[in-house]
Amino acid sequence: MNKNILTVGGYDPTGGAGIIADIKTIKLLKCNPLSITTSIIPQNNNKVYSFYDLPKEQIEQQFKSIFDDFNIDIVKTGILNNDTIELLLKYYKKYNFKIICDPVLKSSTNFDFINNELLDSYFKLFNKCYIITPNNEEYNFLKNYSKFKEFENKEVYTLITGINDKLLFKGKEITTFKGKEIKNKNVHGTGCVFSSAISAFLNNDYDLNMAIKKAKEVVLGSVIYATKTKYGYNTNPVNIDYNSVIKNLNYSLYLLNKQQNEFKYFIPEVGSNIAESILLPNNFKEVASLTGRIIRNKLGNIYIVGNIEFGASEHIAKIILAANKFNPKIRSCININYIGDEFIKLLEKNNNLTIGSFRRQDEPENVSSMEWGTTHCCEKLGFVPDIIYDKGDVGKEPMIRVLGENSIDVVNKVKIIMDIYMDGYLE
Repeated sequence: MNKNILTVGGYDPTGGAGIIADIKTIKLLKCNPLSITTSIIPQNNNKVYSFYDLPKEQIEQQFKSIFDDFNIDIVKTGILNNDTIELLLKYYKKYNFKIICDPVLKSSTNFDFINNELLDSYFKLFNKCYIITPNNEEYNFLKNYSKFKEFENKEVYTLITGINDKLLFKGKEITTFKGKEIKNKNVHGTGCVFSSAISAFLNNDYDLNMAIKKAKEVVLGSVIYATKTKYGYNTNPVNIDYNSVIKNLNYSLYLLNKQQNEFKYFIPEVGSNIAESILLPNNFKEVASLTGRIIRNKLGNIYIVGNIEFGASEHIAKIILAANKFNPKIRSCININYIGDEFIKLLEKNNNLTIGSFRRQDEPENVSSMEWGTTHCCEKLGFVPDIIYDKGDVGKEPMIRVLGENSIDVVNKVKIIMDIYMDGYLE
């Protein structure tokens, strides 16, 4: 049974932040989200249009309806008001749940949500929290307030969030969590996703350090896969880890095997391999693939040789590493047979696929064909295409590489290629 997490905060109708972002994150991480709305905040990536606190009676009815019917171990908070904090502390005294507080003091569009009276209430809440997660600006604001010294002596964790997060206990730094930056992409709601993800991992029995590390991966995914709006980006919580990569690859191999009557024409002499990486891979060890290959015997049947392991194929990993630097969403690749120039012309006529190429004879000396060719092609086009091919060279087999956001996306593109072949070329 999924464990319950209660999120208490404001309602952002765009879903980029607030309780909708919390609910999406909690659900993604296999916990059951329950929610209490404290305020209605019409906003988007441009501005906050208005701010309306719900009456205390309505907030209290939400608390009562949930705690009368559900067991709650963790409460995650966002935008609060005095009435909500009073009610939260009342229920905390009775039920003794773990509080993860994300103190939302100002919107990303610079709208203030706080005053001195509310700040006093916040510090009453902080003293009962398991962890608070202010960003750098919020932390600097809080530590200059008169009640901060008293709070600093409490046995409460403080996680100062940013690219690199600092975990404090009783005012002393105990751990730094290094992160990765996605430049030129200001995403709305990352704080909500982060604190919700920490809550979910804690609820799934991870210790605090591991919960923070795993939550950082979810935030990174939410930035990479953020939804574009007219004025900016909304968070789109995504959980990509080593297990999900292996799961995707296994399912992709199942799909290819299921379509082997068509796929057999696309296995090159050296065999095919399919690979997928974690988010922002640093090296080939963070890319999983077959230890062997997908091969075809003389009867035309295909065989999958080897197991899926990280670091199994440096060759295909180099393609992904190069493409990922251009577009961090691109994390997967498969190599397939270059059937001929006429088939390439058919592919180029299809509006569902983008195509690029490189010539091996143009590559500089002492470089990797796969890294150089992929980079050269992407630089020439200005984006990562679905297909990158080369016609080979002396002693080198010509090849098509299909790239995508994950291995299932890659197989779906291969399916389009196979359909084009079966409909228009094989005949």
